[in-house]
Amino acid sequence: MPGPVSDSYDPEFGTGHNAYLVRKALQDMSAEITAKLGPELHDILDVVNGPPGKPFALTLPERKLRIIRFALNYAVDVI
Repeated sequence: MPGPVSDSYDPEFGTGHNAYLVRKALQDMSAEITAKLGPELHDILDVVNGPPGKPFALTLPERKLRIIRFALNYAVDVI
């Protein structure tokens, strides 16, 4: 028998477990990017209005690029 609705159903991803998998993939990508950038966070308006900064060489497989694109599209929808 399924658990409470909040544990077994997610309106966006179908189930709580699916939502967990998406969250985990996003957290993993965030950790990978943080390893490159360092842990310091900058105000987003300073970043958007500031210089491009130093380049980073990143080679990402298709799966990771699709995860990043999903996150960016999701963020745009939220804004």
